[in-house]
Amino acid sequence: MIILWPMTLLLAQATFTGNLACRKCHPAIYAKYQSTPMARSSGVVAGDVVAGSFQHPASGFQFSVDQQGLVAGRKLTHYVGSGAAGRSYFYGLGGFLFQAPVTWYAQKGRWDMSPGYEQDRDPAWNRAVTPNCLFCHASQVRPIYGTENGYADPPFLQDGVGCERCHGAGSEHVQGKAKMVNPAKLDPTRRDSVCSQCHLAGEARVEKSGKSLGAYRAGDLLSDFVSYFVLTGGSGGGVKATGYVERFAASRCKQASGDKLWCATCHDPHSVPEAQQRVAYFREKCLACHQQAHKNTAERDCMSCHMPRAQAADGGHGVLTDHAILKKPTGAALHSESSWKLKAFLGEESPRETGIAYAEVGVRTGNRNQQDEAIRLLSRCKLDAEVAVRLGDLLQRQGKTREAEALYQAAIRLQPPGPLVALVNLGVIHGSRAEYEEAIRWWRAAIERNPGQREAMVNLIPALRALGRAEEAARVEESLRRFAAQPPAKKR
Repeated sequence: MIILWPMTLLLAQATFTGNLACRKCHPAIYAKYQSTPMARSSGVVAGDVVAGSFQHPASGFQFSVDQQGLVAGRKLTHYVGSGAAGRSYFYGLGGFLFQAPVTWYAQKGRWDMSPGYEQDRDPAWNRAVTPNCLFCHASQVRPIYGTENGYADPPFLQDGVGCERCHGAGSEHVQGKAKMVNPAKLDPTRRDSVCSQCHLAGEARVEKSGKSLGAYRAGDLLSDFVSYFVLTGGSGGGVKATGYVERFAASRCKQASGDKLWCATCHDPHSVPEAQQRVAYFREKCLACHQQAHKNTAERDCMSCHMPRAQAADGGHGVLTDHAILKKPTGAALHSESSWKLKAFLGEESPRETGIAYAEVGVRTGNRNQQDEAIRLLSRCKLDAEVAVRLGDLLQRQGKTREAEALYQAAIRLQPPGPLVALVNLGVIHGSRAEYEEAIRWWRAAIERNPGQREAMVNLIPALRALGRAEEAARVEESLRRFAAQPPAKKR
């Protein structure tokens, strides 16, 4: 039986109705909004892919994409990204979604590797598309409970960011029983939460115990669901694909203006200025506060100097506007990011949230100070599944496998069927002791939740062979080849 994760029913009676329900009473706003990047941030591949090819320098593989979205023997089924900076693509396999390692970079007019794949010598096709990946790009996402990347068909009911992402679920409103949320009329913290849900990156985003980002609704406090952490050095060290909020917060303009300056001061979320009007449109916004900034200000392009476009630190070849609003045009970054210490940008700085943040960043960067700080903080916390699996992972990296095993078992009890990391790592622990039957059980459980779980498959093959189960090992090898960088050879 398929059980859908009840993302639209968690916190309120109202459910999502979709943009077409809004169009009936707001046709002009609906029509304008359709041309915005937010409205075009996801969709179904429909024979309109830009054909092209490129060679991946790290692996030497040649990738070719045709207009129908066929590449390396796979059919691209969905995309994310408005196309302004670029588009990344997904493909489906047995009801599970995976990210393709190829991305179209519109600003440079070429195909290249997706962010994070650039240095891979074996750019496999097994990167899971989780619900949090889709949260800021698609609406009414339908993940299947108990899987990492399994979805109903279709995986989301509405392309792009829907009206209800910023105005709240509309079922009660269309029946005349409730008002929609107007972000501009909320208190500043709730107002800014609406934008921050998708435009705040931080170094780490930590969901609170028992909460999820997917349960956030416009009008809520985002900090009731997640905490965001940044390095104590400042603003993130560069422009990130979803990092506008922290860059903006570190600017002199925001610090001097406080709560009266927010995203909608300069941006109309329902429309974007025409390309030929862009300079004048944003100059007018700047002149509202800076009338005496320069002589002949009316002729200047304020953004090109003070909000220059810069290479995205986390977005492959994308080039994005820097919202740090630098005073000097030559300024590159606001602060040094040499510190390894983290602080809460939004939300709690409790031992749990801070410890998980240190664990996430420490594992990603390999920074031992951050890993040690995570262990110190998490060891003081009441166990929940996330605390247990993060602490277990860190202790396992230090060779403390008995302690790690107990923590993984606790994570599974606290959150059945268990975090995927716990399943894979329990298999590794048992495999290291030649307890192959038990190891196989855990690795198979991981593959059920995500059939592209490569680490589980790679470990499962020799374990099966050690038990003389060669045919089973061969079947796993065949499954593993489905996710190889190049398409598997056709059988004759």
